[in-house]
Amino acid sequence: MLSTLPAIYENGVFKPLHKLDLTEQQRVEILILEDDLAASLIAQAAQQSGSYDFLHHPDEEIYAIKDGEGI
Repeated sequence: MLSTLPAIYENGVFKPLHKLDLTEQQRVEILILEDDLAASLIAQAAQQSGSYDFLHHPDEEIYAIKDGEGI
């Protein structure tokens, strides 16, 4: 089973932020993915400011014949 769970690391121990459906002493493997908050905030700000609006324009259709010359 694969699932994700937010947790914090404090005093040498991972502490889940939500209740887990695990039995006592059950072994699990932990894959550590550091939270890249800065990048996600930049992407969110770009989206809210309209920076990606050009992608909805018909001229940005990369699969259209008029997009470029054939090879």
